[in-house]
Amino acid sequence: MMKKFLIVGDFLTGSGLTGVIFNIFPEVTKNYEVTAVGYGSEKTNKIIDKCNKLHWKLIRTPMVTKNPIKHWKFWHSFFKKNNFDIIYFNYSSSWNFLPVYFAKKYTKGKVIVHSHNTYYSHTFSNKVLMKCLNKLNDYGRKMMRKYSDGKVATSKMAAEWMFGSDKKVLISKNGVDLNKFKYDGIARKNIRNKYNIATDDILVGFAGVLQDRKDPLFVLKVFNSYHQLNKKSKLVIIGNGYLKDKIKNEISKLKLVNDVILINYTDVIQQWYSAMDVLLFPSEYEGLPLVLIEAQASNLKILTSSNIPDEVFVTQNISKINNKDCNLWLKKLNSIFCNSKPESRALIDSNLIVFSKDNQIKQISNVITR
Repeated sequence: MMKKFLIVGDFLTGSGLTGVIFNIFPEVTKNYEVTAVGYGSEKTNKIIDKCNKLHWKLIRTPMVTKNPIKHWKFWHSFFKKNNFDIIYFNYSSSWNFLPVYFAKKYTKGKVIVHSHNTYYSHTFSNKVLMKCLNKLNDYGRKMMRKYSDGKVATSKMAAEWMFGSDKKVLISKNGVDLNKFKYDGIARKNIRNKYNIATDDILVGFAGVLQDRKDPLFVLKVFNSYHQLNKKSKLVIIGNGYLKDKIKNEISKLKLVNDVILINYTDVIQQWYSAMDVLLFPSEYEGLPLVLIEAQASNLKILTSSNIPDEVFVTQNISKINNKDCNLWLKKLNSIFCNSKPESRALIDSNLIVFSKDNQIKQISNVITR
């Protein structure tokens, strides 16, 4: 009889956390019967289809942000009725600690918590509610330390965010198939032909969930300034999210309809990295973003905000900008394009080996079996 493995995550199309799960856990769980529980809301069937192909059973919880009582009742009932050998929580913050507590109380399984971020996925504009959330999150750190048998984090910042001062945390850098994201000149040509992007056009890119914390509107602002200086430029925004309509309106307002391409999340994102000349990543906070690892594997020039963990800066192609001053970002854009030569992007930087998919598979497997 096969042992049972529970994977808890957001399971959302385009989510970096979900990307890590699908990169690593098919190999880690190959000798287990797998159940996946998603705490995010997904309208498409992409995640269900992926789980079905892996023979994973996918269950969705009630949304904790919409009905926390119903969410916690689900978990209470779920763990009273089901037992697992391994229970692996992929979380972004510690305030929702009750599922971890229920797992420890009602099952005999080994409980592992993996921190994927350095701040909340969702926040409140109300200061009183945020104060309450911060208090709950502080208490949650204690509960995560107490009730988890294994502690994992994508970076030191993510470890401190989830577990506080606990030093017994495995720092496991997000792993990707580096060769998959290697620069592809044919893909570059095909993408540019398909979307009428000239060979000498500068293609600025953004990839991520279209939410405030990723700040795609700032990318649009920077591109608009750059486009005023260089009409031979286009922007591609890749992703889904609640800001999409606002982005469309802003594109129309700025009269950039013919110069900005909107793409839903795609399974061939590696082809777009090859087509781009520079990636803008002005995120407010991150655990260890897969996008930046993937883009570096493609030898793509990258500009990021200063809120990114230091662990991701391993090649000369990625630069940090300390604030959201549009003029600073514009100046940096101008300075890098003169050195942007697609033919020089063929080799994967050896420093990226620390993000090898195989490395993380070994690390997570060791946490599970020890």
